Amino acid sequence: MRFISDQAGIMDRYLREQENWSMHLLNTRQFILDAFTGRNIETVAVFGTGWLLDLPIEALAGKFKTVLLVDVHHPPQVRKKVEPYPNVQLFESDLTGGGMNFCWKLSKAQVKSPENDPFEEFMPVHPELPVIADAFISLNILNQLDILLVDFLKRKNFRLNESGIRNFRGKIQQFHLDWITEKPGCLVTDIAEIVAEPGRGSSEKSLLHADLPTGKRNMEWIWDFDLSGFYHPDKETRLTVRAIEW
Repeated sequence: MRFISDQAGIMDRYLREQENWSMHLLNTRQFILDAFTGRNIETVAVFGTGWLLDLPIEALAGKFKTVLLVDVHHPPQVRKKVEPYPNVQLFESDLTGGGMNFCWKLSKAQVKSPENDPFEEFMPVHPELPVIADAFISLNILNQLDILLVDFLKRKNFRLNESGIRNFRGKIQQFHLDWITEKPGCLVTDIAEIVAEPGRGSSEKSLLHADLPTGKRNMEWIWDFDLSGFYHPDKETRLTVRAIEW
């Protein structure tokens, strides 16, 4: 379903755009470092840890009794990087709430759904974590939860209508937000994509399909995501990023 190849693509893009990404990564790490000040948090679970580019893992390991890093796949380099921290645990899980298995079966016609909305039967559920967390951190993953699944179904030429896609994306994003806001937490997510073509102006589209929580601490910035013209050929792509702590 290309979750792992997408993860590898993130590292390739980082190596091309390292200088352009520096402010985004700095902002993200600092926002996380400033989270949970004065709060009694011993165990924190981080969702969407990827390559740990935007996560201050050394500081978190020194700040909390247990740090659980959760993603669909942990590259060998990440496993090696966390070895010095005995209180850091790695856990691989489907953070879409079962969307990966559902869409796989849907692509194989193993799920019977009403013709007008093939996603109606999908009911996301929390994956079981190996520890009970006192707080959650959602790290640049919110809109990735739905977009990779929809792209997979499109590659399989599965019949999709725009209304069904919007409902499915909203259901997954809302599930994630409902889950992480059950406890103290913080969220960093891209909320809009800005695509500029030299000499022809720019366009912007929202990446949100659910309402973000109201936070006690908020921050927003622009991420120079791809200025080399690889993500959208011959165009510059920037993302509006919002960070929230509640």
